[in-house]
Amino acid sequence: MKFETEKLPMTHNLVQTIDVDSASDHYDHGLFEHISWSQASFSDHRAIATSLQNKRPYTITILIERLKEELRNRKEYVQKTKVPIGSRYKEALYDLFYEEFGQRDANARYAQWLDAYRTVRQKDDASSIDDTILEKELEPRYRQSILARYKNHERLFKDRIRIDRKRYYRLPEPLHWFDWRCPYDNLFIWEENGQKVARRGGSGSSGARETNSMFILGLLDLNKRALVPSFLFVYTEMNELKFLKRFDRLCVPLLDIGANYPACAYQQIEEMEQGEYFMKWDLWDLKHVEIIRHR
Repeated sequence: MKFETEKLPMTHNLVQTIDVDSASDHYDHGLFEHISWSQASFSDHRAIATSLQNKRPYTITILIERLKEELRNRKEYVQKTKVPIGSRYKEALYDLFYEEFGQRDANARYAQWLDAYRTVRQKDDASSIDDTILEKELEPRYRQSILARYKNHERLFKDRIRIDRKRYYRLPEPLHWFDWRCPYDNLFIWEENGQKVARRGGSGSSGARETNSMFILGLLDLNKRALVPSFLFVYTEMNELKFLKRFDRLCVPLLDIGANYPACAYQQIEEMEQGEYFMKWDLWDLKHVEIIRHR
């Protein structure tokens, strides 16, 4: 995973260093409660700055610690799901197919088969096109070779399962889903018609990076006219949400700002960041957080 970290200009001040060990269990749980996802459409960051004015916006940043190694197989910390993955026989059919033709030619042949069998397939046929291709194309070519290679045919044809492990993210719904590719979680929250709504930014996907850029830049603009409070938390190696600090004005991670958002040039972003506060930390060794101010 590649994270886009801004290079610090020579003109910045270190305002404060926060030790992660100082995180507390005591915080306003209402920050996370009674929230739904916003379906609003914003054309750019300027539209966000205009729309969120007088709607009591605030941000929550949650820094993510890696789950303790010894907890990764414990059901209290991860959700285990059994996922069917088919038999070793089916896997061997595909292995031999790609071994014979190579990735590119095999993909081209398979695409042709998909088109051909999609055309002739009966509407009431319950089998998938992939199953038809296995039966009509791959089995006649490779079945005997596979049967000769594997002596235990019962095990060869037995369906298998894979155990997926998904770490719990213990936030209230609908905030409880998280993309674990991200080292942080940015939540942008405001009020619409008396109800709290939110959008989520991060670094795990192009869409998350675009949302992150648009909202940070929009709130940077708004923050120069009306202060936007920010809250900093850590999600610990024990799956615990702990509070680190409240900021009276906008303070967000110095990561991915401008990523997947070509509407704002780098020079414009630098100008918008002047005088504002940001967070920095070691992505792989989360021990303290530096709060810096751009001059």
